Amino acid sequence: MSMSDAAIPKTTLLSQSKSIDAEKWLCRLLIVLVCVWLAIVVVFPIFQLLSKSLKDASGNFVGLANFMYYFKTPALSASLKNSFFVSVMTMLISVTLGFLYAYALTRTNIPFKIFFKGLAMMPLFAPTLLNGIALVYLFGRQGLITRGFFGTIPGWNIGLYGPAGIIISEVIYTFPQAMLILFVALQMTDARLYEASASLGASGARTFFTVTLPGMKYGLISAIFVCFILAFTDFGAPKVVGGDYNILATDIYKQVIGQQNFVMGAVVSVILLLPAVIAFAVDRIVQRRQVALLSARAVPYEPKPNPRFDALMTAFCAVVAFLILDLYFVLVQRYHRLRVWKVVQRYRTRRASREPGKAPAGSSKQDPIR
Repeated sequence: MSMSDAAIPKTTLLSQSKSIDAEKWLCRLLIVLVCVWLAIVVVFPIFQLLSKSLKDASGNFVGLANFMYYFKTPALSASLKNSFFVSVMTMLISVTLGFLYAYALTRTNIPFKIFFKGLAMMPLFAPTLLNGIALVYLFGRQGLITRGFFGTIPGWNIGLYGPAGIIISEVIYTFPQAMLILFVALQMTDARLYEASASLGASGARTFFTVTLPGMKYGLISAIFVCFILAFTDFGAPKVVGGDYNILATDIYKQVIGQQNFVMGAVVSVILLLPAVIAFAVDRIVQRRQVALLSARAVPYEPKPNPRFDALMTAFCAVVAFLILDLYFVLVQRYHRLRVWKVVQRYRTRRASREPGKAPAGSSKQDPIR
């Protein structure tokens, strides 16, 4: 025993060892509780889902017969094709817009970078259901843009209720995720690589394809799979603006709630789950390699002034920011209009109740929002 150990009282050493043991047992208990909770809310429901999909309505085991029936029925299997189409289109548009927006924030000298970045993250705090409702107010059959702002200008009907409406709503929702992932990936690029490329006389296009894209390849792959998963598994936007265009998420709702067909609902759920799990696994692998790059020391890139290109990217960011603000401004305006309408209706009802035999004025009119 050393002199320092002998100077410490035995009671102090015992109390410290007991406190360490208590912390270890507390950590073990918390880990067990988390595992039990995950087993109850994740593993058990998935197991029930898988078992339900392998049985018929009577509870007899039928194997993959339900899946064979699903793929042989054109009306049902079309939902899978529609889901892939919507997800791929959403992924392409969101990643493209997110890359341009992130490139403008990291590779140019545009003004108001903090404002543009904060505004681009607004759709993160709104569900896709809200995005669909806002699109209905703008591009629905009685929407502001469809009617040409009450007939003042020619209207524009985009055919909202279908794949177009779903894709637009999903792009609004997945754009912030793609932008943030690509923003981080672009910030990680080492400025010394650009200096070496410039000293070797490489052009801007060659530098982009040999330095920028390879440096952000893991972030680009991650953004692709994140956008695909979010669009593939979403229910809110297809339910509001999907119309008769069926996808897997709404198909589950129709099978379970509409037809009370729990077996086919379980089959569709498993089909929806498999591509999402595969995409999630690939995304996790890519994220691990992305984290490995984060530990490397890199010199931050300082963009050089380019008036024309900076003005172009400023205009692009301003258009995107205006579209996002316009979308939520319509929601706020409609909300206040609904409140005013309700106050007027309440006043008319009270006034009519004081005059027996007289119906409330405007009582036969519908909600102005519809």
